[in-house]
Amino acid sequence: MEYGVHLPEGFAESLVYLSQQLALVGKESESFPNGIATLWMYLTEDPSKAEQILSSVLGPTLNRPLEELRERLPIGPPEECAKKLTAYAAAAAQRVFLWPLADELEQLELFYERVVPLIEDGTRRQELASS
Repeated sequence: MEYGVHLPEGFAESLVYLSQQLALVGKESESFPNGIATLWMYLTEDPSKAEQILSSVLGPTLNRPLEELRERLPIGPPEECAKKLTAYAAAAAQRVFLWPLADELEQLELFYERVVPLIEDGTRRQELASS
């Protein structure tokens, strides 16, 4: 698949292409695992901190428009991050490999405490997906 940060819709389109390519060589797409590698993340309730992470850390590294990164990556409040990850799950992503942009251990703990419950709760997941 292509290099870059996909929207969930782009990921779903890539899966269709992958399925077609697998069929050409006699493989079933259901038996072929998929995942999103290197989905950068940073949880914060502080909009200025989220913006600082995007503009000072990630934007210069990737040389991508900040709006694109802001739209696609789980950077910001836990609910927004859960909403973005739920959209990837709805697009049939089986795995997401998260990369905390700073304070790695603290970020992973926050993710486990504040985002995972929102994603695991089926009712809440439906609300996030439809909002």
